[in-house]
Amino acid sequence: MKTMKIFMIVTALMVVNSVFAVRKDPYSSSRIFWDRNSEKTLFSSGNYARIIQLQDGRIMAAAEAGGGISVCYSSNYGQTWTSPEVIIRSANKVPYAVPDLIQLTDGTIIVGFNPRPSEPYSEDRKFGIRAVRSTDNGNTWSNAIFIFDAQHTFNDGCWEPSFLELPSGELQCYFANENDFTSSNEQCISMCRSFDKGLTWGEPVRISFRPGTRDGMPVPILTANNEIVVIIEDNGWPGRSGFRATTVRCSLEDNWSSVVGADSPNRNMIFANEEDKQYVSAAPYLRHLASGETIASWQGDYGDRAGVGSDAYGMFVAVGDADAKNFKGITAPFDLSMSEHSLWNSVTSVGDGSVIALGSIGGQNVGNAIHMVKGYPMNHFEANYGTPALDGTFVGDDWTYKNAQQVILGQVTGNRTTADFLYDHDNLYFTARVIDRDIFTDKVDNDGVFLSLDMLNASDTYPQTGMFQFFFNVDGTMELKYGENNRWNDAASTDGVNYQVSLKSFYYDVEVAIPWEVLGLEAAPTPEDVMRVNIEVRNRIEGAIETEKITDTETKESWTWMEFRVNEAPEGVGIGSPDDEGELDVYVYGQVLHVTSPDDMAECALYSYDGKLIGRMEQVGKSLQWYLPARQGGILSVTKADGQRVSRKF
Repeated sequence: MKTMKIFMIVTALMVVNSVFAVRKDPYSSSRIFWDRNSEKTLFSSGNYARIIQLQDGRIMAAAEAGGGISVCYSSNYGQTWTSPEVIIRSANKVPYAVPDLIQLTDGTIIVGFNPRPSEPYSEDRKFGIRAVRSTDNGNTWSNAIFIFDAQHTFNDGCWEPSFLELPSGELQCYFANENDFTSSNEQCISMCRSFDKGLTWGEPVRISFRPGTRDGMPVPILTANNEIVVIIEDNGWPGRSGFRATTVRCSLEDNWSSVVGADSPNRNMIFANEEDKQYVSAAPYLRHLASGETIASWQGDYGDRAGVGSDAYGMFVAVGDADAKNFKGITAPFDLSMSEHSLWNSVTSVGDGSVIALGSIGGQNVGNAIHMVKGYPMNHFEANYGTPALDGTFVGDDWTYKNAQQVILGQVTGNRTTADFLYDHDNLYFTARVIDRDIFTDKVDNDGVFLSLDMLNASDTYPQTGMFQFFFNVDGTMELKYGENNRWNDAASTDGVNYQVSLKSFYYDVEVAIPWEVLGLEAAPTPEDVMRVNIEVRNRIEGAIETEKITDTETKESWTWMEFRVNEAPEGVGIGSPDDEGELDVYVYGQVLHVTSPDDMAECALYSYDGKLIGRMEQVGKSLQWYLPARQGGILSVTKADGQRVSRKF
């Protein structure tokens, strides 16, 4: 009888395990990895900053600052910026607010803005939408151009212009409009059209309206499927309080022939997950990524800021698909204390493959300043071929990314973590540096780094055969678990794994060599082999443990982990060699373009084969690593400090 009971229990567990094990489609969307070391102040005071990349490669930012609308520029993807300059000053008792930027296909730059009269109101000073134009790359600007006027009082004004150019050349200006609702607190989204590059504008057309509520703060894009999508804030969703980031849309062919109402199928809250719909997502912004995906930002109370109220709203960013739907992978670009906020934010992608976020950062009794920070959208990790020296530091080794910073974490703990991979015929190599000013080495649960691998791309909801989890303890020990039957099991030994750790006063480095045979392989994988990888950092604080994770990953669920591949060995890659005179060395490793010159390079520019500028960097020195998110080829043009020009295909 006892034997029969044991048999029945084991059988039941096997059934439960078979039910638990579920292969899911792998998480394939990009996730943003923010480099908070890149944070800079662009405007010492101001609000509503917006940003674009110009056709000449410069990044242009604008904000309501300096007594009007001010702009500044960067020629090296945000590393340095020019001093702000005012391009149009506010009128008497009429502050100019909320600039928006667009460069048209003919090169014309247009900056829109929102005159907002101060009290006491008078009928000769109205809330309106205006613009200035530059046809010489921002050197000079026109006088203000009229687009629209609303009423002269705050409750019946108009707000927040934003532009879109259609393939036909039609230019559209979207804005929030209370002009038609003088007897209620309602608001709609309106749009004016220009057919002469913004010189003159037609009457407004209503594009979205939810009766009894306030559609606001529109930002439009045109998708690859020829849909015009406008992200707005909508405070009328049933069962929700406060604003929710929402898209309204129509086909390019339709071009707003009808209004998107409250119950229209063309009105959608942006989040795919019901859990995320509960958080406030006001003042939204929408742009494309180089991958073809979309990216949305907003101000709200997500995560540890849930319920804190608007005084402490943070900036958040999520990645959507190419149709501006199914947004997920929520991250916070700025590391804010609970007494700080980031408001009236915006985001854009630029030619070096990165994303730049802008926010008005301030706090109680502290005025706002415009800050920027860079992030890197990635949908997979990779390992170059190479053999590092296992000495507890990545310095001097040829890791996949410059300074071994393929992975950048730090959103949860505030401790910046960078990590990277290499491989050779014998081992997979992993390194990480964790900035931590309070390192615990003598506790049961010390600080350290988890590395999880799904070598067979099981993409499961529980640990299965071919899945491994390492923990690299700062005390110099390590733990290894292997997946089997929906659970982690302790490995009998870690023989063959070489782990080195180097402790400093405020950071620690780890370097690891893991033999392929420990991971169940007879030889190194090929570039065609798909694996999955996850990284977590355990940070012990007095009385508690924090875990830093890649957004949207779950420890046991490998379908949520990052895709992982190895790149070709060196003899199998290369897009060229040094030129005949040894002037330039150019090659591609995975998604990174490497450029080395014996002389300083004043400028590097990337062009597609049809001559379109992909991006430009200035004052780059003697070496450059450039992330190529689309794995695209083209032409590299280098201008050296002495004026010599060299071009190479890649």
